Amino acid sequence: MSLQLPPPRWIASDAALAEACQHWQTLDWLALDTEFIRTSTFYPRPGLVQVGDLEHNWLIDPLEIQDWSAFAAVLSDESVVKVFHACAEDLEVCRLLTGTLPAPLFDTQLAMAFLGLGSSVGFQRAVADLLEVDLPKGATRTDWLQRPLTAVQVEYAAADVHFLRQLYPMLAQRLDEAGRTDWLNEEAQRQLRQATEVDFSQAYQRVKLGWKLRPQEQAVLQSIAAWREEEARARDVPRNKVADDSALWNIARFRAKNRDQLIKAGIKPAIVRECGQALLQKVSAALALDSQQWPQQLNKPLSIDDGNRMKALKKQVVAEAERRKLPPELLANKKMLDALVRHNGQLPVEMTGWRRALIGDALVASLSAMLATGN
Repeated sequence: MSLQLPPPRWIASDAALAEACQHWQTLDWLALDTEFIRTSTFYPRPGLVQVGDLEHNWLIDPLEIQDWSAFAAVLSDESVVKVFHACAEDLEVCRLLTGTLPAPLFDTQLAMAFLGLGSSVGFQRAVADLLEVDLPKGATRTDWLQRPLTAVQVEYAAADVHFLRQLYPMLAQRLDEAGRTDWLNEEAQRQLRQATEVDFSQAYQRVKLGWKLRPQEQAVLQSIAAWREEEARARDVPRNKVADDSALWNIARFRAKNRDQLIKAGIKPAIVRECGQALLQKVSAALALDSQQWPQQLNKPLSIDDGNRMKALKKQVVAEAERRKLPPELLANKKMLDALVRHNGQLPVEMTGWRRALIGDALVASLSAMLATGN
C-alpha cells in the first residue's frame, strides 16, 4: 500500500546538511525520527535521520555525513522545539552522532498520555487514531544500513516525520487547552537528564538478585558491574556478551580469586583470556575496601505490611488517574510508590514537580495515616 507522499529531499553531504540546518534554525519546531540497527552492538548503528519541517520531509544519510556540527547546533537551539514520538532511543542516536541532545523536546507519545489518549501508544496507532491513516509496517525490522534503501524503506521513513509534523500542532493545542503543557515540559526535562546521566557506579543496582548478597559482596558487585559497563562500551557489544547478571552475582558471592573461578562463575573463556586479570584485580580491590566505603545496600523486597501499604496507595493512584483521565503509571508508577513507602512518606524526586499537587501530597497523608494507626 502506497501512501502517496511527496518525494523526500535527501541530504548526503556536509554542505547540504549545513545549508538545511541554517534554514531549520529559523523555524519554531521540527519533527524528527531516526532509523538504526541494534542487534549485536552496545550502541545503535544509525542508518537514517529524518527531519520534517513545514514544507518537506528530509532524509539525512548518516553514512555520508562527516561533520555534524551544524545539526548539533539545531538540536541545541532553544528557539526550535524538537518533536519526536517515543524518543528514548532517538535521543541516544542524536548524542552518538552529534554529542548533543535535542532540547527543548516534545514527545508526542507522552503528550497523548497526558491527554488521556492512551499509555505508550505506538506511532502507527497514534496516526490511525488521530489522523485516520493506516501506516504499513513492512519496513520496521529491515536493514537500515543497506544501500540503496528500498522504496518501501524510504516511504516508511518519510512517513514518520510527514505524519509526526501533523500530530504535533494538534497535540500541542490540546495540551495547552487542558493546561498540561508544563507537565509535559517537566517530563521532557527529566527524559533529557536521564539520557545525560552516565554513572557506572550505580550499575550494580540493576543486577538481578543483587540484594541477596552480603554488604561486602555488594561492594564487589558494584565494582565488577561498573567494569562490565566499561567493557561493553569499549567493545561495542551488549552487556551479556561481556558477562551476564548471574556471572557477576557468582563472582561477588564466591569472591573469585583466579581465572578458573571466573570461568566457573560464568565468564566466557575468551573474556577471561583478554581481561581476566583486570577483573580479578577489581574483585581484590573491592574486598580490601573499608566497610565505610561499601555502597548503599540494595533494597530487599518490601515487608508484608509495607507491601499492603503500597497496594493501598496504588488503588488511590488508580482512582485519581481515572478521575483525571490519565494513565495510572504516568501519575505514579511502581518505582515511585516503592520509594515513597521505603522512605516513610518522603517524596521521591520524580514526585516533587507536577505530580506533587495532583497526587504526591495526598499519598504522603495517606501513608502517614497508615503508619500512625499501624495499618
